[in-house]
Amino acid sequence: MTIEILDLLFSEKKGPCLSVIIPLHKLSPQRMLNAELFRKAIQRGVSIIKRREIDPGISEHMLAKLDSFAAEFDPNVSLNGIGIFISPNVSELIQFPFSVKEKVLLDENFETRDLYYLKQLMAPYYVLALGKKEVHLYTAQGDHFMEIKDGHFPMKYEEEYEYERATRGTSYGFAQKGFEKDKSAVIKMRIESFFKEAGSHLTTYLNKNHQALILAGAKDLIAEFKSQSTLAKKIDGEVIGSFKKGDLFSLQKKAYESLIKHQNEEIKNKINEFTEKDTLQQLAKGIQEVWTAAHESRGLTLLVEKDYTQTSYLCDGDPTLYLQAPKGKCTLVPDAVDEIVEIVIEKGGKVFFTEEDKLRNFDHIALLLRF
Repeated sequence: MTIEILDLLFSEKKGPCLSVIIPLHKLSPQRMLNAELFRKAIQRGVSIIKRREIDPGISEHMLAKLDSFAAEFDPNVSLNGIGIFISPNVSELIQFPFSVKEKVLLDENFETRDLYYLKQLMAPYYVLALGKKEVHLYTAQGDHFMEIKDGHFPMKYEEEYEYERATRGTSYGFAQKGFEKDKSAVIKMRIESFFKEAGSHLTTYLNKNHQALILAGAKDLIAEFKSQSTLAKKIDGEVIGSFKKGDLFSLQKKAYESLIKHQNEEIKNKINEFTEKDTLQQLAKGIQEVWTAAHESRGLTLLVEKDYTQTSYLCDGDPTLYLQAPKGKCTLVPDAVDEIVEIVIEKGGKVFFTEEDKLRNFDHIALLLRF
């Protein structure tokens, strides 16, 4: 999964676009229910395609893609949820590392709310894997890693110190203890120097790209690196363990989980920022205030709960967003939240999603204003 695939799904606007989003159980024994959950959602997708008046060739193509995804599904996989997205031009299966609600929709564009939240969790980051004799640096996006191989990384620690052996005529036990103490001290100094150099090289990357940093390694090595580097305040997560190069899958999974924790902390900080700026001049909150401010191009940063939806109504010549159908002729807005998200993004604002009920003090949605 890459950002490019998500952007491709966002760009599909001409339909028909089928979105099948399926919540799954990660743990046994509930995971035994996944096969039936998947089967029912796929059947709903088949039914909705057959009911709509779609060109027979396009309908056949979409049904074939749906059957293909169904045949490949493994009910024993440990996932929070999956999404199947099919149009005449695109067909993708997306794995979600967070809880989702079931949605089966056929529209002019894909159901994008969970995709936007996934994109938020796929900001690029660095993973520095520490070992006693090697340091590896990876650039990552989600759980996809690519090792950086240049003049700085990977780094290898070469032991060059020659230890003076105990000489004849001295007490062997005393000399051996002195030798071991001397060797240990030198190794410690070398590791300190090794990690200090790694931190210096890493600083170049962080200053250039300003991405999150996850440290991985044994607890003592992480502590040693932090003591020798000026980067302690730039470390956004830690993964404790011994990760050999052949065990990259475990590192990918744990590092991504650590990044998601960091992202959730960042969202908490944004909620606190919105709370501090909760004035009429700085913040719009609630769907109606936010709708008006977004359409006036006043949106700087939008915070919204990822599963919040709101059916609304508009009347000709009246900019007010009505939550109940008013008397007279009006137009249905199936989900005003989706339209707000699109407007804020189109006008250069930023959008961040939270889990359910995190914004209850803002009536589930809030917009930091430009002016």
